[in-house]
Parts: sequence; structure tokens; C-alpha cells
Amino acid sequence: MLKPAVLRVDAFYVKAFWWTLLLAALIKVALCFAIPVTGDEAYYAIWGEFPALGYYDHTPFIGWLLWPFVKLSLNPLVLRLPTIIMTSLIGWGIFAFLKNYEVRKAALAAIIFLVSPLSLLGVIITTDTPVILFSFLSGLCFLQALKKNDHAGWFVGAGVFLGLAFFSKYFAVLLALAYALFLLIAAPKPRRVMGLLIMFLCTLPFGLENIYWNYHHAWANILFNVYNRNVGDHAGWHTVLTYLLTLFYIVTPPLFYYLGKKLKGFKETKPVERYALHFLIATPLLFFLVLSVTKEIGLHWPLSFITFIYLWAGLSLDLAELGRTLKFMLWFSAVHLLLIAVAVFMPMQAWQKLPISPKTYVKLVYLFEHAPIREHLNQYNKDYVFTSLNYVQADMMYYDSGLYAPTFGVGSVHGRQDDFITDFRHYAHRNFLIFYTRPPRPEEYQPYFSSWSVKQFSYDDAKFYYVLGKDFNYPAYRDRVLKEINDTYWQVPGWLPHRPSFFCRKYFPEDCH
Repeated sequence: MLKPAVLRVDAFYVKAFWWTLLLAALIKVALCFAIPVTGDEAYYAIWGEFPALGYYDHTPFIGWLLWPFVKLSLNPLVLRLPTIIMTSLIGWGIFAFLKNYEVRKAALAAIIFLVSPLSLLGVIITTDTPVILFSFLSGLCFLQALKKNDHAGWFVGAGVFLGLAFFSKYFAVLLALAYALFLLIAAPKPRRVMGLLIMFLCTLPFGLENIYWNYHHAWANILFNVYNRNVGDHAGWHTVLTYLLTLFYIVTPPLFYYLGKKLKGFKETKPVERYALHFLIATPLLFFLVLSVTKEIGLHWPLSFITFIYLWAGLSLDLAELGRTLKFMLWFSAVHLLLIAVAVFMPMQAWQKLPISPKTYVKLVYLFEHAPIREHLNQYNKDYVFTSLNYVQADMMYYDSGLYAPTFGVGSVHGRQDDFITDFRHYAHRNFLIFYTRPPRPEEYQPYFSSWSVKQFSYDDAKFYYVLGKDFNYPAYRDRVLKEINDTYWQVPGWLPHRPSFFCRKYFPEDCH
């Protein structure tokens, strides 16, 4: 039986955890209002506005998740509320899982996560939001299954959450790989092999739905993630070094140090949950290391697996080591919050004094002041279709006005969900307003209108432009722009079985087979 003094100390740690959970949530609420809404967030808000069984870039869960929120409001707090919920749930999950081992270490590990930049600064809504949460919950169920003598019910939970993680982003397959390596090679038992089969069956419906949608939509996810986005990649030793530095940063120096000191390869350790955590951490991170030889690894790519490091820390580090890590994390996050405060509240004129290019300054002005810039154009709402050559600017127009703005021109590999939503056949003979953050080039608009005019205005010493084009010439746009889009982005590899491309059927039915 524990002594009263021990119980009082344990209670202090538990209270510290709950107060940290509340304070971290309040800081994130403040950041929701302080940090400008990004173009990607507006893009995913459009996914929520137009719910579908699949989307161009990724599997569909972020659109489904945002659907009720964007229907309620496009207020930054409402739009970003899922991220606050996600990081709070993970913090609680770390504590709830670890408290059965040691309450004080559980509270410290959870607090370290809650005050980390991954938690405090994680307010921007992206496809990483649900995949981080569901990967964590899947891993938690997996560890519980091992802890409960390979309990089938917990394997079911691990499989369902793995399927939801896959429905959020393809990176979830690396977690499935970690499960397979552990259950089949590192610590195989008949019940664990059966557990892997259970997880596979629970995940299978999510994979089949994704295959079905891609088959009927020109394999959009495959074209983007495997082909289109990788054109022009330049990899080498610098991409490997960049990945290692990225990992050092997002893991944070003290946890990176302790991992290197205590993570003894794949040597079996007890309890079995800690041994399994070695695989959940090492498998995806090593995969990205190998991939970095041929491709640049994005900062956000490993985030789905970093949360497991906090579980590992709660099982592997002593109180003194956790205390040192917490002290560092408080200072580390404070520096980040200070830098954000400076960036957000610094007058725009001060940005001009920094060594940045005029092009970068214009982008910064638009990032911070996109709402009043859009209001400047309200006089054209009735008579013109608002567009931009850049999907970020087009999507921000929707976010600021509630009026959908197509992307005009060929665009880029990114943001092509507009190809599903927009039908330029319906815009024949309409008037267009094309927004620019640079001087427009005549060849970008002249062939597609009977008459046009170019206008400009300034905001915070940044120049913005827009073209007013009248009587949209759809056949010319079809033969030049839409044909190039079809040939560049919607050519399905011959080895993939598919229906005729939706894009081809829409604009070139005579050529579709």
C-alpha cells in the first residue's frame, strides 16, 4: 500500500498534467486567431465544402472531417478545432497508457508532448491532422493488445484505426509494415500472427474503397503521389543530410540524444510494449532515410510516427531524464512562440526592411492581408467569375468570400482538385476576373476573351493585378489549356486498369476510350 506522502506527490503530477492540458489548449486557441489561414487550409476547407469519396491529392478523410466544421463556419478557430482536439487527445492518450506503469513518468511524458512544438504549434489543419491521431490510436491499441496477452479485441481496434489513418494519408502503410515486421519476424506467436490477420481484415475495406474510387477517377492519387509530384526531383547527399537535420529538429535534441543512447537496435527488451515501440519508431524513420537518397523528405512526413517517441520516453527514461527533457522543451517551445509573435505582430513595413525579394514581400502581404485584398474586388462579384492562375490564391478567394473561384490556366501538379469541381463548359461567354500577385503576361489571357483590360492596385506597398476578361472563349481554352492539362496530368499508365479518365470524358469525349 502506498504511503500518503507518495500519493500526494503522485496527485501533484496528475494535477500538473491536467493543468498543462488546459493551458496548452488555450495557447493553441490563441494561435488559431494569430496565425493567418494558409492556402492549403483553404484548399482542404473546399474538400469539406464538396464532400466526396476521394480527392486528388490524398485519401479522403480530411474532407470528411472538415465537412461539419466548414458547414458551421469558416472562422479560423472552427476550421482548426480538429487540430486542438487531436493534440489534446494524444496528450491524454500518452498519460492514460503510461499511468499503469508509473504515474509520475506518465504525467511527465504527457506534459513533454503537450508543451512540444509538435503539439503547441500544431494548429494548422492539414491531411497530417487525422493521420497523426489515427496512427497514434492504432499504435496504442496495438501496444494494449500485446500488453493484454495478444488480445484480439485490441487488434481489432488497431486495425480499424490503421484503416482510418490510411484513409487520411498513405504514409499509414509504414505503420502496417512495422506491425508486420514485429509480429512475423521479431516476436512471432500464433496469436500474434492471427492478430496481424485481424488487423489486415479490419483495414481491407478502407483499401478497397480507395482502389474503387481511383479506378473510376483516373487513379488520381497514384498519378499525383507516384508520378506527377516527382517530376524534376533532384536528390543526393544533401537530401539525406536535410532529412537527418529535420529528424533532429522534430524529435528535438534531448529525445534524439536519449533515443541514440538507449535504443539498442532491435534487441529484445522488456516489457514487450517497449520492444514493439522500437519497431513503430525505427521502421518508418529508417524507410524515410533510405528514401531520402532519391527524394527530398518533407518536414511533415515523419510526424505520424513521432508521437510514439513520447510513449517510449515514458517507458525508457527515468524521472531525472524526463525532467531535463521537459526543461529543454519549455525553452524550445518558448522560442518558437516568440518567433511567431514577432512574425504575426510585426508591421508589414518592417518586413520590407528585411533582406527579402519583392516577390516574397508580395506573398507575405497576401498571406497576412488576403481578406481586405479580396474585399477590394467585391465590386465585381455579380458580373465576373473570380479566378487565379495559382490554386492558393483561388482557394483563398473562396475562403474570404464563400464564392468558389476556379483555377485559370494549366496550373501546377498541386491543387488539382479543381479539375473535379470546375466545368469550364458552363463558363462559355461569361466574364472573368483573373487575380495576380505579379504582372500578368498577355498570352495567359488574351486568346480566351473577346476583350480585356488589366488593372492594378497597391496594398501595404505591395502591387496586385487583375485582368477583366469578357466573353470567355471556351473552345479556345479547351483546345489550348484543357488539352495541355489532359496530356500532362491525366494520362493513366497503361499497366493500370481504369475507366476512361473523368477529365477526358468531360472535355474530350470524342477521344476517350
